[in-house]
Amino acid sequence: MRQLLGAQRRELLVKWIERTGSVSALEAATALGASVRTIQRDIEELSTAGRLTRVHGGAVGAGRRKPVDAQLRLGILVPTRGYCFDAVLAGAEQAAAASGSTLIEADYDYTDDLAAARYARITSLELDGLLVTPHLPATTWGQLCRTDVPVVLIERPWELGWVRDLDPATSVAAARSPVDHVFTDHEAGAVLGLDHLAALGHRTIHCLIRDTPTAPTLLRTASAYGATIAPARGVTLGITRLQRSSDQRRVLTDALEQVFRDQKPTALFIHTDEDAVAAREFLEDRVSILSYDDGLPSNPAGGLSAVAPDRVALGKRAVEMIVDRLSSRGHHTHDVHPPTKLAIVPRLHQRATTSRLRHTQQA
Repeated sequence: MRQLLGAQRRELLVKWIERTGSVSALEAATALGASVRTIQRDIEELSTAGRLTRVHGGAVGAGRRKPVDAQLRLGILVPTRGYCFDAVLAGAEQAAAASGSTLIEADYDYTDDLAAARYARITSLELDGLLVTPHLPATTWGQLCRTDVPVVLIERPWELGWVRDLDPATSVAAARSPVDHVFTDHEAGAVLGLDHLAALGHRTIHCLIRDTPTAPTLLRTASAYGATIAPARGVTLGITRLQRSSDQRRVLTDALEQVFRDQKPTALFIHTDEDAVAAREFLEDRVSILSYDDGLPSNPAGGLSAVAPDRVALGKRAVEMIVDRLSSRGHHTHDVHPPTKLAIVPRLHQRATTSRLRHTQQA
């Protein structure tokens, strides 16, 4: 499409609104071959001239106003969709529909450039609020510190332990920025899983934890459990961190061979689901296996026992939190209503891969 002059674009926008009654900046940008920001500037100019009325996300005919009870426009930005964040989005969609809000979705791969590009794109859409699972590098944290709409974080922590490597100015801003936060209580989930195995009579347990954003909490909790609770229950707890690799199955099988040479556990607590499935195939039901995630698309009653974070609830509660903050219109600042942190405790689903320890196993 040939590049339109500014005056031509603006005339087309006016005619579009005369024909349809409204125009979306994103839709117009796509149709007219311009950036969303360019269309927004056109709309601002036309609004100043009295030829249309600017509203969130676009424009309507001159003299028309967006109703006071018009839909909230909420952006949600999460990592590349897989079984985990598909569930988060499903919950967010349910809550948005229930509240009459418009949910604009975007995702990013785990690269700095793509995360920054997706963030810039979704925040250019004149949102009322933003729901985000942030990428960890400094650029993302700096962007969030400068966001001028209410933000709800989903999962990733917003605390000094995660921002220590940022430049001083961004570190201070991140530490002071009040944000609402809904997250899985992975500490409670890890204890729930280890307690389950101990209650089944297992006294030699080993944790294998893949290097993911969830891993630091699971490793920290397992280590604390091994130093405090496990000895009181006569449990020996081993821990192995599985590094990410192009051949993750090989990393897992090498770790399993080492574990069974050194410890001979009767139960394994494994993060992720894929590693738990691979371990089950490798060991052929020689030990009890409990997975941490329960996010595989199909895990029937005869499948993996698992500790299951409720990711649908994460999405639902995130939308409910931001709608609640925005519903007071003009009184939603954190000075008036302090930020909220909401921890959602995982559930235990016992299936075929964990069972009470038999004496023959113990021997």
